[in-house]
Amino acid sequence: MIRIAVDAMGGDHAPREVVHGAVLAAREYGVAIQLVGPPEIVAQDLNRHDRTGLDITLVPAASVVSMEENAKAVVKKQDSSIV
Repeated sequence: MIRIAVDAMGGDHAPREVVHGAVLAAREYGVAIQLVGPPEIVAQDLNRHDRTGLDITLVPAASVVSMEENAKAVVKKQDSSIV
């Protein structure tokens, strides 16, 4: 099975829209999805979906690089969801 890691905190309206897309992809294409981000935040949106039979897991990331931050923030935040 193909496994895809997704930065759950990346993109507009994250994590809500990213999680929704991940659930749709897992259901439609039968792929395994790893959502990377702060588990307590991502789980809130993930729990709103029926995931019966879907292989979707959470990969903890302690921090997030926001859109307002310089790209160099990735170097400083090695535990971020994008890394």
